[in-house]
Amino acid sequence: FDKFGWVPEINTPIFLATDIGPVPISEKEVKIGTIPGTNYPVLLNLQEAITHHTAILGVTGSGKSVFCRDLIRKVASSGTKVICVDFTNEYRSKFPDLEPQDMVPAQTRQEIDKAIETLSAELEKFGNQQNKVLITAQQAILMDKFSACVKDFLASDRQMSLFDLPDISNTTGILEYTRWFFRGLFQVARQENNLGKQVCVVLEEAHTVIPEWNFIGVDDKKAQSVVNSISQIALQGRKYNVGFFVVAQRTANVSKTVLTQCNSIIAFQQFDKTSSDFLTNYMGAEMAAALPSLQFRQAVAVGKAFRARVPMIFEVPEIQEATGEPENPPTTPTP
Repeated sequence: FDKFGWVPEINTPIFLATDIGPVPISEKEVKIGTIPGTNYPVLLNLQEAITHHTAILGVTGSGKSVFCRDLIRKVASSGTKVICVDFTNEYRSKFPDLEPQDMVPAQTRQEIDKAIETLSAELEKFGNQQNKVLITAQQAILMDKFSACVKDFLASDRQMSLFDLPDISNTTGILEYTRWFFRGLFQVARQENNLGKQVCVVLEEAHTVIPEWNFIGVDDKKAQSVVNSISQIALQGRKYNVGFFVVAQRTANVSKTVLTQCNSIIAFQQFDKTSSDFLTNYMGAEMAAALPSLQFRQAVAVGKAFRARVPMIFEVPEIQEATGEPENPPTTPTP
């Protein structure tokens, strides 16, 4: 049986919606969908969505990923610089129209990898055996290299850049690589105001970048330092024209320090109680209870970036991506 969501309680008054005329849309707004069964548009202020951070949540097969990529294209076409942190390496093939390039060029990556390996090896030693001068020198190299990469991207004509993981053999080195990138990004934002550019950082599969403390695992101190670096930007980024799109399947394993800084939420189908409890604080119990019953390409929108100040269920139009791949609903029920 197919569930039908948001059915009213017995004896509840029903109001029939009628079509409306064209709704004026400002330069900063984009239409992301309509109220199901109507032509009522759902309008998103791109600048507010970026500067005040936006979370895009939903299980696999709900239409979240295609919607997110389409929204990223809209952001890039508005003149905002987009940095995609994608450890799945999926975005490279999904944005052929934007021709994204690596944030860190191959030659620079070799220099950074060498500094990371030297630094990691030194930090693995006991405190009284560490070469403090060597550690300081490697840290300075990492800050300079990553800051230079960020500035090169901001000064270029490219609208999108990809940050992916290097070929480093140990987990500690990967975490250090990620942490120093964000430290370099924040330094450019704070000291040089991003060269006058607005920056949107997309955290795809956010639980791999900013896990909740009880999902961090063995390298908990290193991973927590990465979360702290990103959290610092999330807390202060609005002052420096840096914003986040946090993309995740569920809220349970994503850092609440970052997630609670998202002033706008777009929630596709969700099933787990942890996500429902968390989202209830944003959209109320009634809307949160409707999340498991949402259909393909349906979501709940709420927050500062939306013209409407109340939570609303909306439907995303069918999107044809630049890759030419069709957007299909899941063929089997989601467990």
